[in-house]
Amino acid sequence: MKKYFQIPIKKVAVVTLLAAGVLIQPSCKKTLEEKPQSQYTTNTFFANTDEAYMATMGVYEIMSSQNTYGFYISMVFDIDTDIAQMQGSDFSNDPRVAAHYGITPVHGYLIQVWSAFYKGIDRANLVIQQIPQMPLFTSGTDAQKASLKRMLAEAKFLRGFYYSELVRLFGDVPFKLTPTQATDDLQLPRTDRMTIYTQVIKDMTEAIDDIPWASQKTSDERLSKGAVKGMLARVALFAGGYSLRQNGQMERPANYQDYYTIAKTQTTDIMNSGEHVLNASYQQIFQNQCKLTLEPKECMFEVAFYNSAGNSPNSGFIGTWNAPIAVAGNPYGRANSFYKAMAPFQKTYATGDLRRDVAVCTYSLDINGNPVQIAASKDDTWSPGKWRRDWQGTSPKDLNNTDINWCVLRYADVLLMRAEAENELNNGPNADAYNAINMVRRRAFGKPLTTANVAVDLPAGQDKTTFLKSIQQERAWELCYEGIRKADLIRWNILGPTLRATQVAAKAYRSNYPYVAGTNFVDGKHELYPIPAAEFDVNHNPGFTQNPKY
Repeated sequence: MKKYFQIPIKKVAVVTLLAAGVLIQPSCKKTLEEKPQSQYTTNTFFANTDEAYMATMGVYEIMSSQNTYGFYISMVFDIDTDIAQMQGSDFSNDPRVAAHYGITPVHGYLIQVWSAFYKGIDRANLVIQQIPQMPLFTSGTDAQKASLKRMLAEAKFLRGFYYSELVRLFGDVPFKLTPTQATDDLQLPRTDRMTIYTQVIKDMTEAIDDIPWASQKTSDERLSKGAVKGMLARVALFAGGYSLRQNGQMERPANYQDYYTIAKTQTTDIMNSGEHVLNASYQQIFQNQCKLTLEPKECMFEVAFYNSAGNSPNSGFIGTWNAPIAVAGNPYGRANSFYKAMAPFQKTYATGDLRRDVAVCTYSLDINGNPVQIAASKDDTWSPGKWRRDWQGTSPKDLNNTDINWCVLRYADVLLMRAEAENELNNGPNADAYNAINMVRRRAFGKPLTTANVAVDLPAGQDKTTFLKSIQQERAWELCYEGIRKADLIRWNILGPTLRATQVAAKAYRSNYPYVAGTNFVDGKHELYPIPAAEFDVNHNPGFTQNPKY
């Protein structure tokens, strides 16, 4: 079962001595005049490993919020795409505005996400600064030194991860590697994303040696070596992929293959380690998540959620917003199900692909908790099925919130990244690329993972372009609704065309099928979110500019 390692949020905030929630806002004098809530300071707090642990857990805690992976990033910021959309075509609520490409710089979700990540970065900067200064870091017992090195590595990884997410969402952003002090000049310009990616890759690479493999650590949601290496591979593919630049063009770096080489190296190391394998049952992965059972062999990086009373802090909407409709009062708890699967996408699964009925649920739950099949004419109300209420199987603590972890990285993703990297670097797929993607496909059809099977394996002889399209489709089938689809479409530079093609296909499927993303999307704009308007109220640096067309 899950082992929770979060600590009270108030203590975290005190320990990290945050002046404000965002990088820019400490320049506002009013935020610097708050009375301290505790006698703790950086000069007295990092006295032992327990206090260093508390500060490090404060860096993790940023992820366990509905402002990040409990709702906004996991769900709202990943749709509308070719596989999912937010229910309803108008702009009558905040999630719908964000999902349907109607977001503006004043939208509240933007500043909340921005603030959370910069708060996490500031916390990480403090841990990275303070732990090496602790006497125990060099003169403690072997166990103390190892523990502190691990925490330092975790802080480095998380700082890199948070910056990579800011870049993915907002492009070039202000960049700071020291903890915020009251005297700091925080009127900072935007830093080019490739400079930030260089530091992110450095942070993640330095973290690898001092973080244990999954088999060497306790059963909790702290990072494993495989998670660090896998996320480094993902970040490298984003760095080497397309992104919207300040000139309004989608561009990739000239040395993009260097980043694919990083991805190949890291995914190869993970595959050769023997630490991670595919669960033989695709369905069991998500039933385990619903029942709060950790599965580090496949689910490599999970964000921990838990609130004893079911309240909003440290809980998420996973399994209520992105689950089949469940009528209020049923034994399993309500699910409003605003996140909808695209029926035409569900039809693309091949006969015999066991993922289809796991990924997309075509029923709702009635007052007694019994499944009721949704009429074919209402198939636009089908929902993701990976976190359905009846799989959770318990009475809810809260009607909207759950303790289900958000899995950021699965081993299947590692295999698909390996296949993509090999295809790019070899100008077409080699045996390693085929092996990696075919293991994912064999599991999907219930076949032995390491035995060739002509019925389900990709046909040999595909060229580079065809194989990439196979990967793009396989990632949709395998990783749908897991928070990565829109980002993938952007880095491949096909988001706009994909949305427009999806709208055409939806209307051809059924003339009244609701879908507006293809109309609403603006190329050269919506590949990034706007910088929050609130930041311009406090940062007047001429190099702090808005994203194109906002």
